[in-house]
Amino acid sequence: MKLLSKLFESVNTEDTTCDIRIINKLIEQVDEATKTIFRSNAIELLNEPLVNVVTAVWGVTTDKNQPTSTQRQIDLTIRPMILKIQNALETEDLNGAKDCVIDYLIKRLAISEIVFMIECYKLRMLNLEQSQSIDIYNLADIKVAGHA
Repeated sequence: MKLLSKLFESVNTEDTTCDIRIINKLIEQVDEATKTIFRSNAIELLNEPLVNVVTAVWGVTTDKNQPTSTQRQIDLTIRPMILKIQNALETEDLNGAKDCVIDYLIKRLAISEIVFMIECYKLRMLNLEQSQSIDIYNLADIKVAGHA
């Protein structure tokens, strides 16, 4: 905890205040990028393991495999968005640790949003499927067709 407090301690508190509207606009960029990723790759994202989203956002590969086309497309969408946010926050003035924390938080938010959309879509499809199967097999509506 001491490390984090040292990381974010500031001599002048006026320097740390910012307009929340600016932060909201930056978060909206993450939202738009993740929506674009999901809309463009929904089928692939639903069929691939969730770990592929994590590796794509972080820009790393697993098991020495080449990244899939979906992972490459995610990387091509995420990387410019992160650079745009870092430029807007003027992170070049920060030391390496603070810049790394900002990068980590942006990537973590993007991963969370993409995985959330995937899981919500799966849950929606499962609920839709269950409601249809309940309608088909409603015992109260079954009519006797003969005698045993």
